[in-house]
Amino acid sequence: MDSIPSSSSSPCPFCTIAHTYPPLPPTTFLRQHHQDPNPKNVSNPAMLTAHLILSTPSLLAFLDIMPLTRGHLLLVTREHYEKLGDVGVGVSREIGQWLPILSRVVMRTLFGADAAAADWHWNVVQNNGVRAGQQVPHVHFHVIPRPDLGSASGAGAARPSFVMFGRGQREELDEEEGEALARGLREELAREIVKVMKVEGVDLEVGLGVGGRGRL
Repeated sequence: MDSIPSSSSSPCPFCTIAHTYPPLPPTTFLRQHHQDPNPKNVSNPAMLTAHLILSTPSLLAFLDIMPLTRGHLLLVTREHYEKLGDVGVGVSREIGQWLPILSRVVMRTLFGADAAAADWHWNVVQNNGVRAGQQVPHVHFHVIPRPDLGSASGAGAARPSFVMFGRGQREELDEEEGEALARGLREELAREIVKVMKVEGVDLEVGLGVGGRGRL
């Protein structure tokens, strides 16, 4: 199950997004809360825009355009790898580094900083090959919040058709809602980066800078 179908005759959508968005330090969004996440001066009209959350030299995270639940995001490799077994050790380590961070960021953004982590439920899913449900042949991970279906809260409430991963109807992400949610996720990610530095002494922004063909 993937969100953007791909074929051998069309360019990889995730590669197009990767070429559109340069690496950018996440804490930029602590200083520029109103910065437009989408490029305005892209010369190639075929380039895709995305509701971006993270952009490093090796990885990007952005909202799924056909989410199973509110906050459903994708973590993809910047370089094109078809299957997980093709990914080298360096990028694999970075994937392992960012998945827990993005999980915390998504859940905290949806349910609030005061929500008990024990009440958080979510999937991290990765598919390899057509028989495994992979439709876009570019390595990516799904982070999918699983809110209480009985909850009346609007923060991530899911429809019954979203209970099973890959089953039921999926609806396209509303553009305005996506922009607002992505902004909140970027700001929460920036705070998480600062927290990791204070608590663990790890600078997650080492090696990040501005470059590439798009602009944030």
